[in-house]
Amino acid sequence: MSHIASRKQFSRNLASGWVLLAAEILVAFSLTPFIILKLGAAAYGVWSLMIGVIGYMGLVDVGLRGSVGRYINHYLARAESRALNEVVSTSFAVLTGLALIAGLLAIGLAENFQTVFPKTPPELLDDIRVSLPLLALGLWLSFVSAILGNLLSAKEAMYLANGFGLLTLAARTGGVVWVLLNGHGIVGLVLVNLAASLLSNALMIWTVRRVFGHQTPRVFGFSRERLFEMWRFGIASFISRTASTMANDSAPIIGMWILGPEAVAIYSVALTLTQNARRLQDLANAAIFPSVMRAGALRDMAGLRALYLRFMDISFAIGSLVFIALIVFSGDFLNLWVGHQYASGAAVISILSIGYLLQGIASTGPLALQSLDRIGVTVKIGIAESVACVALTALLPGMFGLGLLGMALGSTIPRLVSNLALYPPLSIDAMGDELKRLLPRAIGRNLLICVGVGAAFSGLHFLLPGHSWPTMIASISIACTMHLLLMAMCYEGLPVIGVITDRLRRRLLGQVQI
Repeated sequence: MSHIASRKQFSRNLASGWVLLAAEILVAFSLTPFIILKLGAAAYGVWSLMIGVIGYMGLVDVGLRGSVGRYINHYLARAESRALNEVVSTSFAVLTGLALIAGLLAIGLAENFQTVFPKTPPELLDDIRVSLPLLALGLWLSFVSAILGNLLSAKEAMYLANGFGLLTLAARTGGVVWVLLNGHGIVGLVLVNLAASLLSNALMIWTVRRVFGHQTPRVFGFSRERLFEMWRFGIASFISRTASTMANDSAPIIGMWILGPEAVAIYSVALTLTQNARRLQDLANAAIFPSVMRAGALRDMAGLRALYLRFMDISFAIGSLVFIALIVFSGDFLNLWVGHQYASGAAVISILSIGYLLQGIASTGPLALQSLDRIGVTVKIGIAESVACVALTALLPGMFGLGLLGMALGSTIPRLVSNLALYPPLSIDAMGDELKRLLPRAIGRNLLICVGVGAAFSGLHFLLPGHSWPTMIASISIACTMHLLLMAMCYEGLPVIGVITDRLRRRLLGQVQI
């Protein structure tokens, strides 16, 4: 089925995304102290504030960006070139207009920055007047980049965009170091980021033209029909995404009221670790997204069922490593990384990790429902989930005296209900009873694998506890090797690591037969 990505296509998109993620984390870890040192605390605070303000201005699209990828894949799968052109040209026109509004707001805020933020150092006001409008221009470039990225993703060429991301990350990093060493301050940072975005977009425009050839979609044009279609989906997607953000971010805010700043600090460290681990799964989700949207557009139920089962295996293969490793090793890691006063965060990490791990049971269910125009169901679930998260996070820590564990449970229980009790039956209803027959076995097999990984990691931790960095590194290295062997025994055809695990699998099975 040409509308579903091959293993090779999926693997290179996913692997390139992981490499880019690792590079971004490494650069952020290394560069942030340097930026703070060169700018000073006050200027760095203003820089961070401006980035946050522009991020909020990005909400001006009200979810339109979120619908572009859905409809590009939808009409590409249906070979409706006119509608595809209308999606691209309409989204470009509308997002450009919205970016212009954001730019005018940025200019107005820049002129009145000290009124809005009275504690702004006066010596930074001139830099702010220049920087905020330029950052708004960068917001427009990010809108354009989203369209281009979705076009490449629809052709299973996201690995090219990720490669360009590495190139522009290197250019941006070098530029940031140069401008700060030469004393150019905030304005220099803005110009470097703007230049990197221009470079990235130029490379993606060139690549889109190469990939699509004479079928490259038009940029200029407008369709009211496409706009209404995209915006209906976009608003629903926006509501769902906002509800999910509320569910994830409500715990620290509520915890501040109930438990105080020390508890929030511990919870935030735990949340940071689990969310960084979750980004590995999110990238896999992004890599499978085009295939699900195209299969849904063609009403290919067999393809959607195959993607559901395939992605469940992929999700558990990733999750059984990162989340079970966090459950087993996080206590020692927290002691070494931030000190024993944060050790109680290990229990929080365990609860959050279980929730994210079991999310694999829902697999591509939410995406499949969206592809079949059932996004209203996912919106209702998202809203209910966020309300339940806020309510439980407020009740469990204080009223039931569960403290940090209550915060973690409040964030996790509603997500477990959605992923275990709601999305699987909804997916069966949407994709057919054949999924009902296959699903229990797939779930049981993946849960059994997780139990095996957990037992292996726990035994390793008992024999080689990570009381120092050398032993921690040794334990993690051995755990990764053990996990690779277990994956080889349990799965076939995994993306990225399948080149290794399939070869190991053949050798292991060959020895067993002998």
